Amino acid sequence: MTATEPRPAPSPPTRTRDASIDIVRGLALLTITINHITGFTDRMHMVGMQFPTLTLWGFSSAAETFFLLSGYLVGAVYFSAERDPSVATFARRVWQRSGKLYVYNLGLFLILLPLCLGSHDLARLSFFDYFIQRGPASIIDFLLLYVQPYCLEILVTYMALLAAAPLFAALLRWQPLVAVAASLGLYWFAHQNPWFNIRGGTPVGDWLWNFNPASWQLLFFGALAAGRFQLLRRIERRAAGNWRWLILPFLLFAGLTLLFLSQHWFSFEVLYQSKIRIGPVRVAHAMSVCWLIMSILWVWPRLQRTWLMRQCAVIGSNSLQTFVVSVALSYAAGYIWIEFAPRHDAYIALCLSSAALLAVFANAYALHKARGAVRPLEQRAG
Repeated sequence: MTATEPRPAPSPPTRTRDASIDIVRGLALLTITINHITGFTDRMHMVGMQFPTLTLWGFSSAAETFFLLSGYLVGAVYFSAERDPSVATFARRVWQRSGKLYVYNLGLFLILLPLCLGSHDLARLSFFDYFIQRGPASIIDFLLLYVQPYCLEILVTYMALLAAAPLFAALLRWQPLVAVAASLGLYWFAHQNPWFNIRGGTPVGDWLWNFNPASWQLLFFGALAAGRFQLLRRIERRAAGNWRWLILPFLLFAGLTLLFLSQHWFSFEVLYQSKIRIGPVRVAHAMSVCWLIMSILWVWPRLQRTWLMRQCAVIGSNSLQTFVVSVALSYAAGYIWIEFAPRHDAYIALCLSSAALLAVFANAYALHKARGAVRPLEQRAG
């Protein structure tokens, strides 16, 4: 190469998918599947211990983890500070995803309806009886997101947050500290004022959404801000192979777990753990769960390559599709348990088989996507 020849522009560094995020999301989706099945069996007064998940020993469920990591990926993939797309480009991408969620939600509703028509108890526990008793005209309530059956209400909140994300993104791009402060302020106001919620939800209770978007936005938008600036990647570089990085997340997780269990041991109740308004204690526990599990995966990266962790990563890598299938599996398991085998051993078997079927679907879907990605290359090569 002579001095007059132009030098090739340096190629951007190759980006690899963060397996730790997919693994934790996969664990969360497995937990959500089992918890949803348990929601049916417990309300049918099942005798016996629930299937052991972290929900039994902590303030948060897997839904909080799902919102945290999904928000982070939205920021890291769609609104990275390194690439710095325009707010209009970001809005177009998240609104497309929100529209896809709406279609998936409707499809899931239609798939689950026949199961509920075949089981009075399943329809009652899932609130599908609201639509069955009122007939086809009540579908408008569903389409307007006014009434949602069991398991689908989380998707509606996620849709609402995706739709509102460009407003937060515009503020985040202008001044990150102001954006985070605004999110915190909105969260605290909604937490302190239960009436500040959207009308609708499930046909029981106070007719307000079960996952208040004004409260849950803190998890999603806070994580979006962290994703924009690649916070996890920075922490991972420091934590890799250094067991000392486990000390703080372990102490936080252990302390919150002991506090949760102490409620039963000493007959008292910890304040600020509401799920609808996602109280600060619940937020802290969800963050401690994510921080501890991801730290373990960073300190001992070989764990990420084990068969079990790879299965979790496959489940978590296509979370929208696997969540929809997990809800369908939960309803199918609930139907089988209610109508044919209302026993504890059947409940355990249904939890395990649902988890296995979710993994089978995730692997099949990943294979389908891989073949779809290769096919255009083959056509161009020809």
